[in-house]
Amino acid sequence: MAKSVPTFPYQYKQIDLGRIFNPLALIPVRASWGWQHLWFLIDSGADVTMLPISLANRLGIKYESNIKTKLYGIGQQALLASPGKIKLMIDNREIEVRSYFVHSQDSILLLGRLDIFEQFSVSFDKLLQLVVFSN
Repeated sequence: MAKSVPTFPYQYKQIDLGRIFNPLALIPVRASWGWQHLWFLIDSGADVTMLPISLANRLGIKYESNIKTKLYGIGQQALLASPGKIKLMIDNREIEVRSYFVHSQDSILLLGRLDIFEQFSVSFDKLLQLVVFSN
């Protein structure tokens, strides 16, 4: 019998140029009271996983508040962030993921490569319209 792997159906969004695939995954995150399911944008171009610091505070996730790092993405605008770790549940495994907690209210949740892509092959299956995490 084939082993099942975590899959997430394709999500789409509308932009000025048309309809586009938006790779989102609903992933359980360890909060102080248990597991909270959150939507992450799977971003193979992002080095690390990022969450808003306000969300970390609401979930009771600890981070290095005395350390503030500037993060750069597209453009010259830097985001201020503090390092920490989150625990995710993927494929019935609890995974500790080094992350940055962004000091911005409008930051989206990004699932980056560090600590994720070392443990899973992440693929975008156009035919089945699924994001697939396999070992």
